[in-house]
Amino acid sequence: MKIQLIISSIGTLLCGPLASAADHADALTPDRVSVFKAPLVCPAAPQIGCGSAAKPILLDLEKQQGVHEAWLNRAGTVIAVVWKRDSNAENRRKVAAELKDDRATEIEEPAREQTVQEFLSGKGWYHGADVDRLSEEEASIIAARLVRLVKARTTVAPEKTESLQRALSEALRKDLTGENARLNQKPVKLEDVARDYLDQEQIKILKEAIKEEVAIENGERPVPKEG
Repeated sequence: MKIQLIISSIGTLLCGPLASAADHADALTPDRVSVFKAPLVCPAAPQIGCGSAAKPILLDLEKQQGVHEAWLNRAGTVIAVVWKRDSNAENRRKVAAELKDDRATEIEEPAREQTVQEFLSGKGWYHGADVDRLSEEEASIIAARLVRLVKARTTVAPEKTESLQRALSEALRKDLTGENARLNQKPVKLEDVARDYLDQEQIKILKEAIKEEVAIENGERPVPKEG
């Protein structure tokens, strides 16, 4: 899910992956790994991959015949597929074709060897649903940016700022990770989350900040430089 799904209702932090590619490095040989260039960089946080976009792809891959595991690198630029020992060329061809539909193309030699070695190092890769950790980080980044935009245009009491950012981050996290959907709950309106911390005029400023965030998500404006 994307932030605009939350906005349509209007009218934490980084953790390591729950498993590590390095856990399997001793048992794996490079021939059991295929790597694919993927367009899964997070528009709102281009330093990381988009967990909400990657999650369904990785989970679907792990249901495919011949696939043992599917991983995304932290940058959101590479998907690694670990094949079962009994996988065959036909299994691999079908998976490559499906990934091509998702605009992911297989990385060939000579770049393949280095990319596979990066995967086998186990550093900065997320397995299956563990990409929720990236979504949590994205939520934190977006919440911090919204609060900065609000503070740049109005005065927010210091004791409220941190609490507001945590509340916005938590609301975004539940949506981006699919927690709301799993619990059959609608996304919480960000303006409602903020009512405990902002007055009515400040809520209007927050709404404008959210519109700007949606424009970033849609690629209509660049991510603002921090600092």
